[in-house]
Amino acid sequence: MSAPALFDLPVPASARPAAAPATFRRSGITVLSYGLGADSTAILLMFLADPERYGLARDLSDLVVVHAVTGDEWPDSLSYVDRLVLPLLRRAGVRLVQIARGGPEDADGVVILDDSRQPRRIFSQGPWRLSDELRAAGTVPQMANGRRTCSIKFKGWCLDAWAAHEFGTSSFRRVIGYHAGEMGRAEKDTSIQRRLNAEAGRSICEPHYPLILAKMDRAAVEAYVLAQLGEPIRKSYCAQCPFSGVCASRDAHEDRLRAHPHVAADVLRMEYVSQALNERVALYGTTSLRKRLTDDGQNTAVLDAFALSLDQAPHAVYEVRRIYFAARTDDCRQWHGGNCRTPRWWCRQPRTQECVQGHPAGRFEPWCSGYWDSCRGQAKKGQAWRSVRTVFEGNRQAAETYVRAMAVAYDMRLERGEHSGIERAHYLTEGDSYPTASAYLVAGPAGVHDKQRPRFEERFTQLTGRDGTMGTPVRELPEPGPKRRTGGTVLIRRAKTIGEVTLIA
Repeated sequence: MSAPALFDLPVPASARPAAAPATFRRSGITVLSYGLGADSTAILLMFLADPERYGLARDLSDLVVVHAVTGDEWPDSLSYVDRLVLPLLRRAGVRLVQIARGGPEDADGVVILDDSRQPRRIFSQGPWRLSDELRAAGTVPQMANGRRTCSIKFKGWCLDAWAAHEFGTSSFRRVIGYHAGEMGRAEKDTSIQRRLNAEAGRSICEPHYPLILAKMDRAAVEAYVLAQLGEPIRKSYCAQCPFSGVCASRDAHEDRLRAHPHVAADVLRMEYVSQALNERVALYGTTSLRKRLTDDGQNTAVLDAFALSLDQAPHAVYEVRRIYFAARTDDCRQWHGGNCRTPRWWCRQPRTQECVQGHPAGRFEPWCSGYWDSCRGQAKKGQAWRSVRTVFEGNRQAAETYVRAMAVAYDMRLERGEHSGIERAHYLTEGDSYPTASAYLVAGPAGVHDKQRPRFEERFTQLTGRDGTMGTPVRELPEPGPKRRTGGTVLIRRAKTIGEVTLIA
């Protein structure tokens, strides 16, 4: 089935892909990536209202709606779709596929939770939730250069793996709900897909953006959904999303937290653990959700629920050690390329301008021995290695008492975090030059996995002269096993249903 021109973004001639090989086949299928929110819901309603206008069969037999379950969707979004959208899909006999990650590694594959033309409910979670991964690592989602890395892992990867299994080498039309105010995101998505198609030597899929072509912005989308379903729809995003300030206004986000205090308490507890292990890593960088809720003055019930959940949660004392290495210098990258196998002093300490002028580089690399202090510049902070070991387990009071007792016994410095107010017992503080190290004990809700790199102890001892942890670890570090690989083909398996119970583990 050839995609209607209505869906095509303008493509400059230089960017058009080469002709498809003779083996290229179109599946004749349109796949709508359904995120439960206003944009994809609007597109779905448009398809249901007038399929042929959008190049679909009148009976919608060529439409597949696919939802990637992260496990941390808002309860009101799940309820909205269950009540108002699924009955429409059942009436029209539209195929809805719900998928989720099978585990923390790609080798765990993708689980198909449901594949039906009569879907009864939206699944709230699969075998491995985003929040499971964050709690095990003791962190919150990271805002890395604006990239939504968790969306890539828990949505994009799952959707791509399922599509490869479903369509093989046949192409399909992929519809995503970018609205008219998101032209930049659509252009980036199109560019990435063209590159993937070129690398594969075939058209994997053809991306299309109906809302952009209909010139519908966010307000128009929400108005359309309201007119069709009779209830306003809220933005769909994970409760712990660091982009919640983008996904909804601060007032709307806090209103949602107040409506679901148990969800708010879970997110606040996740953030608390993250800040316990790293003062600088709150939900919004150094600004915490807890501070925002406290400053607002309207969230007493939410903060009380969090305080109660914190008191009731099993606790642990974590010994957190870090090594901060010096960053590679420009000289190192110039002369040693991407992998420095024979480090010189100037690989981690930049040469001063005096050194560059007085000791110019030879034919192969700078020859200066670094004997003169005037040649050595200030090293910059590079990669950091972290070790987390559990040294005590118990209730909150016992864990916090353990930290204070260890501080007294070993003359550690007790200090409360500047942003979090969490108390730590420091016995190593990072210096102003690199490499350096830090180490402290801190109490927090249990559940963070013990983890460190294989050579961490060796490098930590070399740098600090200390051997091992200050506290006695509760358990041995897990033996590092071989990395499990997918072999190029992602495992796709179906969840089993017995009666009305779906077994997803």
